[in-house]
Amino acid sequence: MKILIKNKILILLLIALVSGFFWNQKMFGQPISSDQVLYDSVAQNLLLGKGFVYNGQEASIEPFYPLFLAGIYAVFGHNYDAVRIIQIILFALTVILIYLLTGGIFGKKIAFWSALATALFFGLANQAGNITTETLFTFLVVLFAHIVYTAYWRNKIFWYALSGFVLGLATLTKGMIQFLPLVVILNMFAIYFKKIPIKKILVKATVFLILFLTVLFPWFMRGGANISSAVAPRGGEILAVRAELMENLYPDYFSHFVGHLFGYYFVQKFNPDINPDAFRLTPQSGKRADDLIKEGKTYDEADKILIEEAKSKILAAPHKYFLMSVIDFISFNSPIIIRDSLWGDSLTIHTTFADGRHPEIPEWAKTAILLGIRFAWFLFLGLVIYTLVKNLKNWREISWLFIIIFYFNLAYSAVHAIPRYALPIYPFYVILAVAGATYFYNRYAKKQK
Repeated sequence: MKILIKNKILILLLIALVSGFFWNQKMFGQPISSDQVLYDSVAQNLLLGKGFVYNGQEASIEPFYPLFLAGIYAVFGHNYDAVRIIQIILFALTVILIYLLTGGIFGKKIAFWSALATALFFGLANQAGNITTETLFTFLVVLFAHIVYTAYWRNKIFWYALSGFVLGLATLTKGMIQFLPLVVILNMFAIYFKKIPIKKILVKATVFLILFLTVLFPWFMRGGANISSAVAPRGGEILAVRAELMENLYPDYFSHFVGHLFGYYFVQKFNPDINPDAFRLTPQSGKRADDLIKEGKTYDEADKILIEEAKSKILAAPHKYFLMSVIDFISFNSPIIIRDSLWGDSLTIHTTFADGRHPEIPEWAKTAILLGIRFAWFLFLGLVIYTLVKNLKNWREISWLFIIIFYFNLAYSAVHAIPRYALPIYPFYVILAVAGATYFYNRYAKKQK
């Protein structure tokens, strides 16, 4: 049995590596752009002893990914391809973690197919070629899930301490999850209540929280004796974007709702004047941020001003904020498709075929493609929901997957969401979808044989 498991792990590892290199082969040797330049510049400044700065000011990003890059550059030189290779290896290790995690929850059969599906999913694989946080962050989130499940299975404090440490690193990679520890601690009480004494639960929760805060403490104290701002940077700019979008989209809310749910191609049939790119256009908030910097404000000072301005707009129209959150939830859970070529960036499907794009494709074919992808996606999400509901009675075993998925959906829907932001929880979606498909097969298909 051990030899068989080792063989499966080796097969999955090789498939994941091949998938990673396949989806990124055109990325090797290529320059970088956009946010990649920001991360790269900060990493180089760290190596040069200039500090955590970008354009002469403290960089408005989380610290761990630039440190990760700086470590690679220190060993291999300023080499983007070295980063890409290491991130492909991290992607492959993520696949193995999925196999190990799923095996403990649903068994080895579902574990193998879940890991295989994760390995072949281009949305995760091709992110390894970008000098951005997604691959490292996904690895850390999946590693946290595996460790926190191990802590429950083995009932050892060491594993809760380790889970707190890993979640701290993940938070320093993407500050959006900085409040997840609160949910984790609540779940500790839920799964151990009446199973072990309250004092022992408190010990586990305290050790977890201490290790989590220990990782974050140096970052909080970077400004000196006073605790600095929260981990998540650019919170004001993000909130300003949300406030602007909720105002811009509200007059045509129904059209934008349908556009996000089925595609703007269909919306333009009954509302030709709708702008399919409106949910990406935020010129006012961007200009406001630039103006504050030009006035001599630091990034941190500008961010605090933007937060207060955005909060006043949101509190004045909470219904618009809620309606925008619904659209962001749909956007967060929308399909990821291939753009331009096999190796193109993952992209939201909302605007596909809108504004007369791809005129060479017949109208009936466009309709079939869009609805076909949506149907497959709704089926996929339906299996995820089915598995979660089916296993709610067994909360102790399903809880960690549930709360991670719930937290990501709630957090991103509350601020701003695009499909790419959901990539770190796609492995968990895959696990649940494979389990749901297996349930249906065992219940219906086998009975017909």
